[in-house]
Amino acid sequence: MNPKELRKYWREKLEVPPGLSELDIINFWKNEDKPYSKRVEAVKDYGRIFNKNILVETGTFHGDMIVAVENCFDKIISIELDLKLYEEAKQKFFHEPNVEILHGDSGKILMDVLNDIHEPCLFWLDGHYIPNTNYTARGELDTPIMQELEQIFNHYCKEHVILIDDARCFIGPNPVLNGYPTIKELKEFVYKKNPELTFEVSDDIICIFKKKVSKNDI
Repeated sequence: MNPKELRKYWREKLEVPPGLSELDIINFWKNEDKPYSKRVEAVKDYGRIFNKNILVETGTFHGDMIVAVENCFDKIISIELDLKLYEEAKQKFFHEPNVEILHGDSGKILMDVLNDIHEPCLFWLDGHYIPNTNYTARGELDTPIMQELEQIFNHYCKEHVILIDDARCFIGPNPVLNGYPTIKELKEFVYKKNPELTFEVSDDIICIFKKKVSKNDI
């Protein structure tokens, strides 16, 4: 299957055929990646449309998302696993009173964050390991997404809005990443937790929210 056919297959089915090589997968990810501006726009738009005052981010990295949307939220909490990146971000946002940088595995400590939150939030879940790099942390799992979602759904607030970055990585077992569920498995998990939720994929972002909004609003 050539790259064009693979992209078409993915966009129609939100899955990839079995047996892809490591090179096939990496090239597919590169081709399906979207400009970072699309991610920033999504966080801003969903925060505005659903009137969220708090953004919770997993995967701080260099703090680019925080810088881009800081003025859109009253409070931003970001969790970073890599100690060096955490320390850099902590220093970078030291003088920003509405930004809190935490160190740890979001798959384990997100509930600690939620215990101090008493209103629905916007979640930007981007705590994924990036393959073939030495500048992102790799936890016990290449993605803690199922643990993150479990903790969010266990919170007493049921109006959270969830955005998951890098939808193209959720293709199940493959030669590059371990522990990634498929889009179908994620969708089934979400609907099992709350069948009233909307589950959509757009611009390489998985969007989960309770009420349906018009595409013209996003």
